[in-house]
Amino acid sequence: MRVFLVAGEASGDKLGAAVMAGLRSLRPDVAFDGIGGEAMAEEGLRSRFPMSDLSVMGLVEVLGHYRQLKRRLDETVRAVLETRPDILLTIDSPDFGLRVAKAVEAGGAGVRCVHYVAPTIWAWREGRAKKLRGVADQLLALFPFEPPLWEAQGVPCDFVGHPVVAEPVASEDEVRAFRGTFGIGDAPLVLALPGSRRSEVERLAPRFGDALGRVADRRPGTRVVLPAARPWPSR
Repeated sequence: MRVFLVAGEASGDKLGAAVMAGLRSLRPDVAFDGIGGEAMAEEGLRSRFPMSDLSVMGLVEVLGHYRQLKRRLDETVRAVLETRPDILLTIDSPDFGLRVAKAVEAGGAGVRCVHYVAPTIWAWREGRAKKLRGVADQLLALFPFEPPLWEAQGVPCDFVGHPVVAEPVASEDEVRAFRGTFGIGDAPLVLALPGSRRSEVERLAPRFGDALGRVADRRPGTRVVLPAARPWPSR
């Protein structure tokens, strides 16, 4: 069994790594190819190019990287058509992944396309369903109420669960150790999560700063923790 995976950002990389581990437990003979990040590399994927090349968002940033994105799109489509895997698994990042799937379908390779995660049409932009109809052979959803919504749109969909439930929960000892390590003590603590992509963080940082400033004014002594995957390279 051969699976070609396409992930375009840190959250997708994490999902992809979990999928790879799960598939390997079911099919030890599975072979992986595609694009991913560090988490997927730890599961054995040799990414065809750096996943960071796809981690852009917003009209201005996308236009600024159009040539690179178009080149990477063409490379990915060509790789899928040449290798003809059993499954093309596009993970989140639908703007890129579904373009790959559509081009592969047009290439007549007969590759089954599965998209993970199902877009939240129940929350906004219901029209996105049209983009998947006839392109994705199967959707994988995070929430149990999503499959009926997608099947009503003519897209087969299965609920596979939300990855957050598989995350370990810190024990009381671990919480105390964390607070002690970072000198937080018993102070009120706020966890700030502005995003996983550089452009996203840069755009949201002022709003987060304003909101956190108001919290600090009302609750003096509040400490803020902001997780970071890695230091950003200087420009």
